[in-house]
Order: sequence, then C-alpha cells, then structure tokens
Amino acid sequence: MSNMKKRISVIMAAAMAMSLAAVPVHAESNDQVTLSFWSWLPTTDQSEEMIAVFEEQNPDIKIEYTRTEQDDYFEKLQVAMASGTGPDLFGLTTGAMKEQYAPFAEDMNGLADEYWAEWKDTISDTAVEQCTTEDGTVVGMPLLVAGMTDLLYNKTLMDECGIEKVPTTYEELKDAAAKAKEHGYVCVAAGAADDWVNSDWFVQISNEFEEGAVYEAEKGERSWTDQCFVDTMTAWQNLFNDGIFEDGALGVATYPDARDQYFFARKSVFFLTGSWHLGPTSPTNSEIQGTEIANQNDTIGMCVFPSMTEDGTICGTSGVDIMMAVNKDCEEKEAAMKFVEFMANGDGQQYWVNQLQGAPVSKNISYTGTVDGDLQQQSIDEVNSYVSNAVGNRKLSNSEVETAIQVAMQNVAAGADPAEELQTVQDVQDAQ
Repeated sequence: MSNMKKRISVIMAAAMAMSLAAVPVHAESNDQVTLSFWSWLPTTDQSEEMIAVFEEQNPDIKIEYTRTEQDDYFEKLQVAMASGTGPDLFGLTTGAMKEQYAPFAEDMNGLADEYWAEWKDTISDTAVEQCTTEDGTVVGMPLLVAGMTDLLYNKTLMDECGIEKVPTTYEELKDAAAKAKEHGYVCVAAGAADDWVNSDWFVQISNEFEEGAVYEAEKGERSWTDQCFVDTMTAWQNLFNDGIFEDGALGVATYPDARDQYFFARKSVFFLTGSWHLGPTSPTNSEIQGTEIANQNDTIGMCVFPSMTEDGTICGTSGVDIMMAVNKDCEEKEAAMKFVEFMANGDGQQYWVNQLQGAPVSKNISYTGTVDGDLQQQSIDEVNSYVSNAVGNRKLSNSEVETAIQVAMQNVAAGADPAEELQTVQDVQDAQ
C-alpha cells in the first residue's frame, strides 16, 4: 500500500470513528435502500473510499455508482433523462447544464429544508447562487468549487529542457514550446476534443482581453464580433499554429488521453486542466502511482494559464465544479439527502478537499491533509489565490450560445477565420 493510501485510510478511519460516535448506529435491516448515482466525479478510486465510508455510516443505504468520462456522461444522462430511466442522483455542472436539467431535478430549497435544516447556514451562499436558476430553483447541491484554466507542469522536464521559469506570458510559453520540442517533448497536452475545456478557456481568456465582456455579450448587451472576442479566438488559434498544443489536439480528450498518454507518461511538459487537479503536486498522490512521472520521481507543480494579452494580464474564472441533483422520480428522497449531505458537508466533502479535488463549499471544512511535494504548497497558494479572486464564473448559462462558441473554437483551431466564426455565434444570439 502506498504512503498516500495509508494516509487516506488513516484519515478516513478517524473521520469514520468521529462520525459514528456522533450519529446513532442504524440497525441492520432487510429493507436496505439502493440509490443509483451517475456522474464523472468522484473518480473510480475516490468513489471506492467515499462510498465505503458512507455505507458504513448508513448500513441501510447502498449507493450504486456509475462513473463516465465527462463528455460521454453528458450524452448518456441526456438520453436516460429523456426516456425516464435516469438515476436517483446525478452530477451536474453550472451554466447551461443546470438550466437543461432543472425540470428533472428536485428543488433543493424545499428538499434540503425538509431533510437538512442547517444547509443554508453551512453551504457557501455564492456556490448555492451558481446552482440556482432565474426563477429561484436550486437545481442541485454544490459539492466543490474550482477554477479554470491551469497548467500542471513537470519541473523536472522543465529543467531538462532549459525552461528557466514557469511561463506567465505567451512569449514565454512559445519559448518553452520551442525548447520542449528540441528535447522531444510536447509543450502543452490539451484535450481540445472536449468542448467544456475549450469554452472554459474562452471565457477566462476573453476576460483578460476585456474583463466582463463575455457576460455582457451573453446577455445580448454587446456583439460577439467585438475586438476582444476576435483577439481571444486569434489567441486560441495561435496555440495550434505555434505548436503549443500537441499535434492532433482536436482529436484528444482531456481525460484520460491528454493526462495519461502525454503528461503522466512523461511526454509533455505541461497539461491543460483546472484547479481540481492539484493532487499530482504530491508525490504520494494515489492518482499518479505507477505512472512514469511517479516512477521517475518528477517534481510536479501547478500554475495559472499564462496571459495571452500583450500587457500580461492574468485573471481567473471559477465556479461550482460539480453539484449533486436529486431526480424528481427518486422514491427515496430522505436517503438521497443523507448522501447529498455526506458529500457536501460530511466525510465525503473532507475527503475530496484533502485530495485537493477542489475548494470546499462547506463552511465547516478546510484542508487537513499532508503537504509533501516540493511545489505543493506554492501551487495550492497560487491556485487558491486566483480562485478566490476570480473575475467571474467559468461557465455560461446560455446553452445555445455556448454550443455556438464551442463549434466556432473547433473551426478556428482547424484554420477558420476567427471573425467569421464569431459572426456565427452572433447569429445564434440574434435568433433568440
């Protein structure tokens, strides 16, 4: 067993003991409730630990968890919900996905009030607001807050390539790409086949060119063809034209491909991701055990994506990374809310935070894990600073506009004219 696994077991055992002392022990019952739960988070390894603790604390409830990679999950959930065969509990993002699934989800305003009286005093008001529709429906309970966009970086490979500092400007990033290529490495492993990654990047970088403009455009208060958006799309295109991303990035998924086949396999110096992926900055992180970067004892850090503007502006966007919704068709809503509370304010929340999966939504939870990486504390501090000082939400709420942006980004990456593609986004906006 790895050191991280041992430490996790100790942490979870201690948490379990405290929780069992604080709650009444349920008698074994033949009437065990089974709840189906679908999501892309927690990861498989995380779910085994978390669900085992929950079921130990609640022996009358069994969680059947089905995990699917994010883009595939979105498609799977859409089909299931449309056919009335969706799970009892399901993960959602904020923005367009929240709006899409609001009709299928119980309003947490009433559900949580009934089964978890203290939730409004416990969960971040800002996080709850991001899970709320315009009509006041709280579609799901927020579970984690995360920021976008970040780079995991391999300091060992940087040193090997002569990359003297973590890039903070585009010129420094181009210089890093040239040096990485000279030594046979990809600069940034990017899963540009994933629309969610691309649009997250667009929202953040457009804020660097003109803060707040993207949110005004979404409301129809300005045009998507404005110069700040042309500059953003052009910057996106440059990442492909200048060899920053790997060849064929448009066909590569973030998870598992860009992560496993490039960064963890020690074939890229950087990996495009979000603040939820701080874990590998610890050399004993369970996720990297057995990978080439762990086998080589590489030093891993995380930084904010370099500025794409000439003046070097760097800003972050952040928001609820995942919320948990309860299906209106769920027949065991009290049991479902026990799991929701466990994940948002109980040992599940503590476990996730200690895994550096994201910042807590619970006011009662803070990081209590061990810092054992050379760059881990520095990375945590940098990421937490930009998340807490983010200029806006990383997700847009208008699903049609968001989809139009994603299509335009794919086309621009393949060589299309940025201004012409942005006109197609404006056409979608105008048609609404």
